[in-house]
Amino acid sequence: MTATAAETGAPARAAAPPVYRDALDELRALRRQGLGTAVARVRELLGKLADAADREAAGMLLGGRAARAALDGSGAFTPVTVGLLAGSTVDALPPLLTAALMTEGVRPETVTTGYNQWRFEVLAGAPTLKDAAPLVTACLLDGAAVLEKVTDPLDADEVEARCAAFPAELDAWLAAYDKALGTLAVLNTVPMPALLRDRYIDYPTKARVESAWHRMNAGILDLSARPGAVVLSADGLADRAGSGRADDRMRHLAAHAWSTEFLDAYARELGRIVLARLGRAKKVLVLDLDHTLWGGIVGDDGIGSLKIGGGFPGSAHVELQSLAKDLSRQGVVLAVCSKNDDAVAREAVATHPEMVLRPGDFSAFRANWEPKPGNVASIAAELNLGTDAMVFVDDNPAERGLMARTRPEVAVVELDADPAGYARALAEAGWFNQLALTEEDRTRAALYRARARRDELRESTGDIEAYLRELATELTVEEYRPLNATRIAQLFGKTNQFNLTGIRYGTDELARRSAEGTAAFFGIRVTDAFGDNGLVGALAVTAAPDGGWLVENFVLSCRVFSRSVEDAVVGTLLRAARAAGAPAVHGRHVPTAKNGRFAGFYPALGFAGHDGEFRHDLTQLAELPDWVRIGTGEGKFHAP
Repeated sequence: MTATAAETGAPARAAAPPVYRDALDELRALRRQGLGTAVARVRELLGKLADAADREAAGMLLGGRAARAALDGSGAFTPVTVGLLAGSTVDALPPLLTAALMTEGVRPETVTTGYNQWRFEVLAGAPTLKDAAPLVTACLLDGAAVLEKVTDPLDADEVEARCAAFPAELDAWLAAYDKALGTLAVLNTVPMPALLRDRYIDYPTKARVESAWHRMNAGILDLSARPGAVVLSADGLADRAGSGRADDRMRHLAAHAWSTEFLDAYARELGRIVLARLGRAKKVLVLDLDHTLWGGIVGDDGIGSLKIGGGFPGSAHVELQSLAKDLSRQGVVLAVCSKNDDAVAREAVATHPEMVLRPGDFSAFRANWEPKPGNVASIAAELNLGTDAMVFVDDNPAERGLMARTRPEVAVVELDADPAGYARALAEAGWFNQLALTEEDRTRAALYRARARRDELRESTGDIEAYLRELATELTVEEYRPLNATRIAQLFGKTNQFNLTGIRYGTDELARRSAEGTAAFFGIRVTDAFGDNGLVGALAVTAAPDGGWLVENFVLSCRVFSRSVEDAVVGTLLRAARAAGAPAVHGRHVPTAKNGRFAGFYPALGFAGHDGEFRHDLTQLAELPDWVRIGTGEGKFHAP
């Protein structure tokens, strides 16, 4: 009989850590153990799943009632409702969407209707969707939606007429959806069924029908000009997925129209749309240098030996730089995070003749020997953004793995060993996709670079008030109008930190409530010695029951924090209310995951109250900060 450790006095051997076959196997184990204490690991494991079938299985694991309750109880996931309509069987889509969004800290609740009920559901007033109030509704259509009204597919005239009519039919569907729900709707172009194209045996008819089909899809794409509508390219998604059509057997047995790989690509893109609608599109692209922006190691090889431009692999590194440059021109903020000597790295960026990106393109630069997760956190702090706004590109799988493990909120772009696909991998990921691009978006990168110069001024000045006076900040109130509507809606939709009530308004709601006179909306523009910061804040003002004004929500971009802009805005509003004879101004603070630091904002400005409800009686107004000038150009605050 063998003696135990307790009998011999020997220390017990620690249990060996469990060994899992793959990420999906570990997810199954975590689900059995309870998911609520392992949310970071759940997100990391989801990010490792590349196969569509594995992602579907993971979404099914995490989409059950018990799993949803555990994850919601953790407080680490934002719940959101998404409507899913289709003209075919898309059973794999809800779990694939779950996997896509939970990687980003969002837990979707999907609402579906019966098979091929997309027309009836909306034209009947959306009885299933209305109670669920989806933030976004996707309607995935295939060729059957077009051809089901064609009696003779060999009649090219009939097919051509049907193609011509279909965009208008979808336009009417969007109008009905907007009336019933008024939230964001996502449509797609419709691939031409191969069986239709190949049914014709003469080439002129093949070409004629395909031309009509292309014109139809062009008309569908034009529907994206409607407010509240997004149109995706099904062909583009199929190209990304490697296949679009379902297996013929599944088409017959289960009415499938799309491959699982296509549905996975669609779910990922739909996830990007949901994130954009939540104001959680990424803002900062953090780039490694060695073997990423250039070929070679600058510290070992020297600047002259770096592979940039010319033939491959230098051409691939220039392609990535050019993509980063174009992203920057659309408002993406660029940063460097490299294990290098700072002076050597900066010299290479500044002096190599083939570099597309130069020092002035970067808003933050970290070249040192510290762990990269800490450097990314430092960059986020410098830019006054959360680390969840970051996208990390690095050729080294060990660095990518460390980032995913320690900073799961940072989006990590998975790269092959071959740099030829670096630019494509970043572009296809779509982390920076927006519902609409405003002029402020386009200038964001320049604004952050100007902010870096402001920080240099602050450090050189020492005295904070002297710095603020030298900054010469000017605040201008802009009343809501069509030209600034998109930006005001974007500020309400995307601002998370200084967002006092968490209420988000879409462009349709802004227009409707302004026309009804139930709310007045305003934008806040800030300029200073370094240029125009653009519209950086927005307010919604309604009538309070006591005849006073109620600030229904106030949001302010982090770009102008710590400059007393928020104090000047409310101080100006209080003075406008008193001048208009209002008895009081009311403000609210509704706690969210990110606005806790501003819970005391209203009391600090003389408002009385508690539990998030505050009132200012307008008898004694605090002095406005004398380093913020109030412009007189565009408009002034008023009640609706």
